[in-house]
Amino acid sequence: MKNTINVLLAIFLVSFLAVGMVSALPTVDEVKIDGDIYENMESLQVERGDQLDIRVKVTAGNVSEKDIEISAEVLGYEYSDHEPIFARVHTFDLDAYDTDPMDLTLQLPDKMDKAYYDLRVTVGTRTGPSQEYTYRLHLKGIKHSLIIKDVVFNPEASVESGRALLTTVRVKNIGEKDEESVKVKVTIPELGLSASDYIDEINDGDSETSEELYMRIPECVEAKDYNVKITVEYDEGYETVSVEKMITVTGDVCAAEEPVEKKTIITVGPETQDVAQGASVIYPLTISNAGNTARTYVVSIDGAETWSTIEVTPSNLVVLNAGESKAVYVSLTANDDATVGEHMFVLSVKSGDTTLKQVTLKADVTGEKPSGVLSLKRGLEIGVIILVVLLVILGLIIGFNKLRETGEEEHEESDKGETYY
Repeated sequence: MKNTINVLLAIFLVSFLAVGMVSALPTVDEVKIDGDIYENMESLQVERGDQLDIRVKVTAGNVSEKDIEISAEVLGYEYSDHEPIFARVHTFDLDAYDTDPMDLTLQLPDKMDKAYYDLRVTVGTRTGPSQEYTYRLHLKGIKHSLIIKDVVFNPEASVESGRALLTTVRVKNIGEKDEESVKVKVTIPELGLSASDYIDEINDGDSETSEELYMRIPECVEAKDYNVKITVEYDEGYETVSVEKMITVTGDVCAAEEPVEKKTIITVGPETQDVAQGASVIYPLTISNAGNTARTYVVSIDGAETWSTIEVTPSNLVVLNAGESKAVYVSLTANDDATVGEHMFVLSVKSGDTTLKQVTLKADVTGEKPSGVLSLKRGLEIGVIILVVLLVILGLIIGFNKLRETGEEEHEESDKGETYY
């Protein structure tokens, strides 16, 4: 009899402890997924790549509990050993009858098969049983969805300035529709570089790789890491997906080149001359290139066509090396019936699209032809004027060159840390 009573007492104590242990496990009051409350075994439609924000509100039993853990998991994913769909909260304590909401986040991979899955929310402690709540996930693919699976640079890690960078982009279609005319674009915004290519078609579930996209890295750019943006446009250009990568550019920054100087000296002889009907006069023009590069000049005359004939000798096209000077002669012959009196016309000198100088010249037409002696005298005067002008310009150019050479020498001496007086 006594033994029977002891056995019954032991069974009562074990049952009491078991009830106490069960009552100590927190109760799940509600589970919210993306802000909506779901009941146990209720179904939820989701898509590949979705992020599930889960909030689990638990309440302690009639005793305090320590080291409570809540986890959320999806099983059956093919690559779960590499990319598990699992989340848990840090262990926490609850006093008796207290309530506490806990948040978890699950990321659904893009490679999941379209099927039904169970989302398992588990609440447990260090010892004893746990509670599991199950919610059905119906994974469906959206109509149009592409992902960038991989980006490959050639060369891979770094590229030298002045060399080519080749990029290939691997794109996967995880949508339910085939995609056509998919545009792949690679840009390096800081360098102003871009390249594009089209992938003709990517079927549902397939992956395709773009052709090599060519970009030449400019010479003399700063050696550092540059951001590379890869963008894929699809669904008639209404949808885009992009990623960013880094590429290292190597190579020394080039020394600054000597700036190009474009300085020209233009002089015109007498701007006003007398000319008899049917006679000729010469307007001398001297062009001097005081810059440090060769230049081409064009001489033109406007406004003298109706009353005279113009000829530019030796040519209206003048090519001058740096520091070189040449004389050009504008010969004007008044028509026999040219109106007596003052006539004006414009002489222009251009280099490329730039007009360097415009001069308004005058010719006073008379009715009498000048004698041969006067014409010879006038020609000699003009020749002397041209000679003097050329000598003056030559002196100026020599002076400019001397100043430039002196400045360069002082700069080199300064770089060496030496100063001469």
